[in-house]
Amino acid sequence: MMTRRGERTFDALALVLLKLVVAACVLRAGFTHVSDDDYARTVISEQFARAPRLDPSGTSWLPAPFWLEGGVMLVLGRSLGVARAVAVALGAASVAAPYVAMRAAGMRRVAALLATAFAMTTPWNAWLGVATVPEGWVSGLVAAAMITMPVAAARPWAAAGLLLGALSRYETWPVCGVMVVLCAGEACRQVRREARQGAVWQAGRDAVPRDRRPVVHRQLACAAVALAGPAAWMLWNAHAHGSALHFIARVTSFRQSIGAAAVPVTDKLLGYPRALVLEMPVAAAFAVAAGLGLLSRPTRERWTWPLVAAGTTLGFLIWGDVHDGAPTHHAARALVAIGWVLVAAGVDAVFALQARPGASGARGPIGAVVALATVAGVAAVAGRPTPPGQTEPEDRAPQIARGLSMRARGVRSATLVPCAFEHFALLAAWGAPERATVLPRTGQPPTPRCPQVSEP
Repeated sequence: MMTRRGERTFDALALVLLKLVVAACVLRAGFTHVSDDDYARTVISEQFARAPRLDPSGTSWLPAPFWLEGGVMLVLGRSLGVARAVAVALGAASVAAPYVAMRAAGMRRVAALLATAFAMTTPWNAWLGVATVPEGWVSGLVAAAMITMPVAAARPWAAAGLLLGALSRYETWPVCGVMVVLCAGEACRQVRREARQGAVWQAGRDAVPRDRRPVVHRQLACAAVALAGPAAWMLWNAHAHGSALHFIARVTSFRQSIGAAAVPVTDKLLGYPRALVLEMPVAAAFAVAAGLGLLSRPTRERWTWPLVAAGTTLGFLIWGDVHDGAPTHHAARALVAIGWVLVAAGVDAVFALQARPGASGARGPIGAVVALATVAGVAAVAGRPTPPGQTEPEDRAPQIARGLSMRARGVRSATLVPCAFEHFALLAAWGAPERATVLPRTGQPPTPRCPQVSEP
């Protein structure tokens, strides 16, 4: 008979393989990129592979994705193909984390399998799993951290995941704050519990009883690790740019320069909730089930903190949008980790019905979960979600072809005059961005002839 660890390993590998199949289908369907940021990030990774440095981008973009992708390029070479392979591999591997987290949190095997399968096949999860941007793997890692947050034995792993996530995506930061609150609360409860048992309080090193110190120290260590990512980045910004919040000023300035800030406040308040409902209907549907599941004590104990973390993240994004500090494009891509939590909590809530008096077998809950996911999926298909980056002005095939040609011909240098940001696709395909001299943008709508390229 397979052990519990062997069972989870087998399931995780099966889910990774399923994710690879999904990735192959997405790529075969013609998906290429979310936005020009995909190619810009690839260019930064290529630059890092040539000359590694602590802050690869020197901008508001967090460094961890470039460390990972650029590190692989150090070994396998600098190319758009390597960037795509890294994205697909990490995106596939990352689905194991939420599944293992669900099992560690106490979800049944079939419930965790269904939740993982539903979440990882939602459109945005599928698209980001093959795009050369960090979300494909970060969302799964952060979701796993949120799910295991209440589990004392797994909390150090959750804190480590948040450290990496906080150095990759800003929407991880409010989750780090929730982790700190949780750990501080646990530490205080341990101290009070010992005090109620008759411990003698005294000043100095014996303020906390010896037998409770390791427990308290562990909670404080988890809080410190969770905070390390945001703290380190702000300290770096203070050192490198003279302001701990330089990255916020940079994002705000960019949003204002392209007109993204000039929208009604109502739209900013509703932007992320609207994206959750309209672009992630499966997660929204299971959110309703998750809310009902909180009426059950076991489900409430398992999901209160993860749902608080998800809600705090949503509030953080809305606040950032109102103050012009949120992601500039595609609101839904910042919600994928929230989607993981909502789907997992919703599936678990449905399965909680099995524990009610008079319930028999797992067939009923499985059928209810499948039916709910099917209805939400049909609603999503009926809405005809258009993959990002697929309109004619966003087509970067001509730029990629030109970049590959320059790579094949061994072009030593070139001068580029971009129309907008389309030149990043050419640079990523060329694989030698340091050889390019990029002049100011013309501001014209991108066409297949953009950018203008002059070779000596």
